[in-house]
Amino acid sequence: MKTNVILLIDTFFYVAVWKGQQIKDWEKAGYAENPDYANFKALLEAPVEDATYIMQERFPMPRFYITHPGDTSERRLKVKLNPSSLDPTKNTSVESGHFHTEDVSLQVFMQHLIKMAVQS
Repeated sequence: MKTNVILLIDTFFYVAVWKGQQIKDWEKAGYAENPDYANFKALLEAPVEDATYIMQERFPMPRFYITHPGDTSERRLKVKLNPSSLDPTKNTSVESGHFHTEDVSLQVFMQHLIKMAVQS
């Protein structure tokens, strides 16, 4: 989650588009309506089109939302981020792009799954 990116995330029950602060500021400044910035407009539309395609094929249909830093819907996204890069000895702050989450990392999940399969 950096200031100059757009993130599309599919958590099965939610499909979300998150826009970094710089992207949000450019959108607010109206760059998308300017014909000189047609590529920026396409950049904004692409994740929404992808999300629409994802939701057409899904049952039950997931909830869709577009969010940005400081928005109340952003919390749904932050609790689903992969915490595998978190390390207590390093800087794990919001500014560094690392977030504490309720989910376990894929690595921890796979280790537990292997352990349970071997025990059976």
